[in-house]
Amino acid sequence: MVLTRYLDTFNPEKIISLFGVISAQNIIVFSLANFVMPLYAFYGIRHMRLKIAKTMPELNQVALDGAPTMDKIFGSISKLLPTIILAAFFAAISILSFPGQTQHVVGVLSLIVKVVGFTVSMFAYGTFVWMYVSSIRGLYRIGGERLRFVSFYEDKHMGMKSLGSVSLSLAWIYFLGIGLVFFSFTPLPLPLLAALFGLMTLGVILFFLPLNEVHIKMKKEKRTIEKALNKRLRQVVESLESNKENSNEVTDLVAFQIMEQKVTKISEWPFDTVTLSWFSAIVITVVGTIVTRYVFVFLGL
Repeated sequence: MVLTRYLDTFNPEKIISLFGVISAQNIIVFSLANFVMPLYAFYGIRHMRLKIAKTMPELNQVALDGAPTMDKIFGSISKLLPTIILAAFFAAISILSFPGQTQHVVGVLSLIVKVVGFTVSMFAYGTFVWMYVSSIRGLYRIGGERLRFVSFYEDKHMGMKSLGSVSLSLAWIYFLGIGLVFFSFTPLPLPLLAALFGLMTLGVILFFLPLNEVHIKMKKEKRTIEKALNKRLRQVVESLESNKENSNEVTDLVAFQIMEQKVTKISEWPFDTVTLSWFSAIVITVVGTIVTRYVFVFLGL
């Protein structure tokens, strides 16, 4: 952008006017909006794709149908039409929020750079959001499949923790990207602010949506285990009350106590409290950043 403005006009003052008033803050904000944000969007897309690919062997173990199911479930990640629609949506929000973007165009070269850069950036943002939405949708569809539960005495999450781990990793990248936007523009125009709050709300809902399906099945599996354990306890107690106590019943009673402790620790969600704490910290940090930023703007700092 700097180079093409100079080549179009051969006037150094045109370069300076690109940043408005020359200051460290203006240059940083300009760089965040025009370079760091698109770069982060591409990084986020790559990170989410690699996370899904890396976790695929574990996810294959979760579903009874295995790899064919995973290919079907995550096939929508690469769809082009939703990305184009989202890119058009972000382009409209950008134009409504910043109607004076054409001021950066001072000639043919700067026009080409502006059009290409704008198109690539909007496509990156659309792909970033679709990558998150489609990945979470894939996890949701896994929850609707027949699941292969690991024995509770091997894993208190019954083999479902990988789902919670993937969901957290995707949410971390997603919310960090949203938080970055709030430092790229001061203050945020109303259309962009409304869109970002909508994306934040969507992100929170999508984090819990796929995990809720798994939660229902984990809860049902836990109840089945508890019923089987209670039935066995009833048999042991009836045997003891009939004065037919022997070493087998005593051993069974001790084993029952041990198993009961294991059963009480079975998680009904595919994540532990640490995962939930991390997610809460991410959301609170982003919201706190937004509030702090606008307090500084209100105070004129």
